[in-house]
Amino acid sequence: MNSLPSHHLRVYFLIVFCVLITSCVAPALLLSPQSQIMWALLKPMVGLDPKEANLFKQPVIQSRLEPLLGSRYSSAIQLLETADKIQQEGPLFYVVSKYTPVPELAEKAGFVWNSDTNQMAVLLVSGGAPQVFAEKLNSEIAQQVPVWPAELSDYTDPAKLKQQALSKAEAQIAEQLPIPSAIAPAVATAQQIRDLPGQAEKILEDKKQQVVEQALSPVSTVQQQAEQQLKQVEDQVKKPLISPVKEAQQQLLQAGEKTKAEITAPAAAIKQQTSQKIQGALAPIAAVSQQASEGQQAAVQQLQQAANIQQPSAADPTAVTIDPKQTAASTVEQPVISDAADDIAAELAEEQQALSAKRSKTISSIELEITQTTQQIKQTSEPAKLIELQQKLQKLKDKLQQLKTSD
Repeated sequence: MNSLPSHHLRVYFLIVFCVLITSCVAPALLLSPQSQIMWALLKPMVGLDPKEANLFKQPVIQSRLEPLLGSRYSSAIQLLETADKIQQEGPLFYVVSKYTPVPELAEKAGFVWNSDTNQMAVLLVSGGAPQVFAEKLNSEIAQQVPVWPAELSDYTDPAKLKQQALSKAEAQIAEQLPIPSAIAPAVATAQQIRDLPGQAEKILEDKKQQVVEQALSPVSTVQQQAEQQLKQVEDQVKKPLISPVKEAQQQLLQAGEKTKAEITAPAAAIKQQTSQKIQGALAPIAAVSQQASEGQQAAVQQLQQAANIQQPSAADPTAVTIDPKQTAASTVEQPVISDAADDIAAELAEEQQALSAKRSKTISSIELEITQTTQQIKQTSEPAKLIELQQKLQKLKDKLQQLKTSD
């Protein structure tokens, strides 16, 4: 392939460079110098309050609005400064008043600057009639209609303005010129004729709705019948399923009561037997304690009698000296608890420990069996097996509760 001459390559790269530069240049750089100044001023102010930002006191704006508005400049600025923010819509930067501090002069005001044409325009609405003040683009064109944002379309769209004027004129005519009774029927007929399209549309809509309802009536009837039949089938299906469940619940309740009775009776018997054994073991101890008490009382009496005996004189060799301590020691015999009582108490304690250990072991076994049965219930899908496992689980729970609550 033949290579291009060097000067052709230089031209080619220059063209590519120019295209890239043109595509990357900011839109503001393509504007005229005055438009660039306006763009640089308004673009950062979008979203700000125009009064706080001193928008209309900027020399580049004030110098253009004063000759444009003339004597209306002050009132227009008062309305425009009631706006809450500066807005942008495409190439349009605009401000719209929110209320009027001078209702006798104007009701609404709007300011717009078109960055494409560098044209400023102000809209003043007084008595419902809009008045437009727009800059001339050049000396050759007397006046060019400015482009307005959508928010001001009600005051700038010719079609909307015409409709508003017609409605207002009709209202004024109706108020000022009452319709004579002679032509009232004709006016009413004309009004009816004018309303015919809307009435016809309403009649067609109602007719369409009736046709749709009639067409859907059989479907609705069939649907209701199907829903009723479905409900009957559901009742028929649920009844055989619910009855066994209720019977199973009743059986579980009966089984629980029976199990409770079976658990309570042996526990009561064991408790009674244990009480009898305790009383039998304590009987010898009580007897020995009573004997010791009686011996103590007799010893006290003997000591009192010995204390009342007169002491013998030293000249009487035949006198017998009685030692109260020896008398008490010879008279009082210390009560001794027999080894048999100790053996009975020890045996009773061992038996109680054995019963407690057996009860704890039984509780642990029942708890383990409850866990296993619960796991089997989760893994079982057969109704009969499920009912059987649920009955077993209820019995185990009742038995465990009885063991834990019994003394």
